[in-house]
Amino acid sequence: MGYDDTGTKFTLEISGNKITGFHGSADANLKSLGAYFTPPPPIKQEYQGGTGGSPWDHGIYTGIRKVYVTYSPVSISHIKVDYDKDGKVETRQDGDMLGENRVQGQPNEFVVDYPYEYITSIEVTCDKVSGNTNRVRSLSFKTSKDRTSPTYGRKSERTFVFESKGRALVGLHGRCCWAIDALGAHFGAPPIPPPPPTEKLQGSGGDGGESWDDGAFDGVRKIYVGQGENGIASVKFVYDKNNQLVLGEEHGKHTLLGYEEFELDYPSEYITAVEGYYDKVFGSESSVIVTLKFKTNKRTSPPYGMDAGVSFILGKEGHKVVGFHGKASPELYQIGVTVAPITK
Repeated sequence: MGYDDTGTKFTLEISGNKITGFHGSADANLKSLGAYFTPPPPIKQEYQGGTGGSPWDHGIYTGIRKVYVTYSPVSISHIKVDYDKDGKVETRQDGDMLGENRVQGQPNEFVVDYPYEYITSIEVTCDKVSGNTNRVRSLSFKTSKDRTSPTYGRKSERTFVFESKGRALVGLHGRCCWAIDALGAHFGAPPIPPPPPTEKLQGSGGDGGESWDDGAFDGVRKIYVGQGENGIASVKFVYDKNNQLVLGEEHGKHTLLGYEEFELDYPSEYITAVEGYYDKVFGSESSVIVTLKFKTNKRTSPPYGMDAGVSFILGKEGHKVVGFHGKASPELYQIGVTVAPITK
């Protein structure tokens, strides 16, 4: 609805969450748009397997950190889970470590890189053991990082897969006595990883003007560079924060030459380094930025300005630029960057 061939594209989305409201600004036209997101309610998938033993239910948590599975030659005998409950570990377990033949089993561990990884599905196989008793014979887990655990136990013919698209495993339930007779799952909103630590790198250029700092964001979407008679007259940046556009303030003085634009293919493209020159020019109180050039993981922008003076490079190996700072007024005297580790 509207025009889709001009302007800067944006998306309002948080994986696994639903939109429950909108906000923004407007007068005669809509100027900006934001959204409120709410995690969907957890869902319970009923257990599958046998009817022996007694029911158990670990409940619902914020995520899973580690799963321990003990199995005998015939079935899964014991499950223990280290859950995350708002940053604290809570452990729940069911079944019997000795199993039906009363021999101590060795627990096998599957560790999840929580909160950067979560379990997306469980494959369970069931079959009859000890005559007519159905029990869980094997288990395996898949995660959001496309990892698959080993198969714990011995696979049988009856296979069940517990999963819910866009959600994370947040609890287990089932039936047990000497072993795990049946197994089911709770699925809820996936964890939101904490933002990576940021680092503010020292700026390059002169000491004139007033200090400014846009802060740190998730990434950079677009760059505006305005040139003047002495060099770079002004800059401004469009950032991304939680999939929403954030327009930074103008730093310097806008001239009649206007702005040149460099738009990134966000989020797959990000800035890895900023290069440029600064020089002492006639009429300026200190050295000013005379050239800027931006390197990304895919390409290099055209140079804005003319190469002259002292060269500089801003960046850090294995990091991306997530913010800018510097000194300006009425020209751009200094520029620096804030970086964060590059994560998959």
